[in-house]
Amino acid sequence: MSEKIDYLLPGEKYEPKQPDWEKIKYYQDISPTGCEGKAHERDVLTPEPVILSPPPPRQSITMDDTTDFPEQRIIPLAEDRPYEEGKYRPPSMPVFAGYFPTNEYLYRGKIYNWCSCGHAQQHPWCDGQCKWIVTRLRPIKFNVSESGYYKLCNCKLSANAPFCSGTHKSLLKATHRHHRGFWGIWGVSSFVCTFGYWFYTFYK
Repeated sequence: MSEKIDYLLPGEKYEPKQPDWEKIKYYQDISPTGCEGKAHERDVLTPEPVILSPPPPRQSITMDDTTDFPEQRIIPLAEDRPYEEGKYRPPSMPVFAGYFPTNEYLYRGKIYNWCSCGHAQQHPWCDGQCKWIVTRLRPIKFNVSESGYYKLCNCKLSANAPFCSGTHKSLLKATHRHHRGFWGIWGVSSFVCTFGYWFYTFYK
């Protein structure tokens, strides 16, 4: 007996489903990595990657040999970053220091160091915590042309960092659309509401 399974009825012709050719003719091929996957294109302090090639084989092997691979160039991290005016992308994942911006009075001409990692104890200003953790985030050095109140980003994801660009408004929506964020938000909410209800009814 043959183990082959035929899903077609006798006399039926195999016709695979075809895409909507009128719709897909306007599609554009986009790289799966994009600019977000190329650090040297979105980070002004990251050099362009170099393809390393091994040296020719050794003529002799000794006990003092370590490796044949060429030495990689080490780029030291800068003490701070320049203001990129709407093009900032965090080189490492920062920590949320708050969901709402901080309203600070800034003096004209004074140089400020805005914390971009989220670990500083005196937000929104840098206190050097980024030097003690494994991160490529460094403070952004900036000043203002006019004294006054400015909204400084606390979610650390503003493209116009250190100034707020309203990115925090879409964080909750974007998190809620993701399956981990959805169950994280509603799971914690259900846990708190359930225990709150138990304690309320227990002493009632």
